[in-house]
Parts: sequence; structure tokens; C-alpha cells
Amino acid sequence: MNRPVPAGLTGLSDFRPAQASEPQPAPAARAIAEAHGFVERNPQTIRKRRKPTEEPTYSFTARVSVRSANAFIEWCERERMSYREGFDRLVEKIEKA
Repeated sequence: MNRPVPAGLTGLSDFRPAQASEPQPAPAARAIAEAHGFVERNPQTIRKRRKPTEEPTYSFTARVSVRSANAFIEWCERERMSYREGFDRLVEKIEKA
């Protein structure tokens, strides 16, 4: 069922709001800012800390003791690996046993 269109609003069926875009500073303003030591607030690329895994992932939450959590975190830091990689190593040890 179509609703009646209020008077004066006909012809707006193809209305699309303008896409908002951030204003870009003029090249001269950017050069002056860089000369005074200002840096870009929002860097253009975000650097990833680690390479993502190729296989599907599953979000897993568990309540563990503080002692166990601290030991796991220290082990991962010592081995310079992410928690995901540390968990994978523990699962490998379980499968070998």
C-alpha cells in the first residue's frame, strides 16, 4: 500500500544525499604545516602487527586463573608470537600426546 505524498514533495523519489567527504587542505597549507613539524593526524595506511592466518578463525573466550593467564602471556612474549599462535602450539602438543 502506497502512502500519500505530502504536497510540495513530489518529484523527490530519486533524491540521494551527497556523499560526505573530508575537506583536503590546500597544498600550500600542507607544506607550511610540514615545515613547522606538524604530522598527518590520520595516517593513510594502517600497519598490521602480524600476518593474518590463512585458515578460518573462531572467537574463543575462556575464564582461566590469573596464574595461568600470566604464564601463557609471558610465554607468548618470550617466544615472540601472538596468542593465536601460542594456542595453536599448545593444541599441537595435545595432538602429539
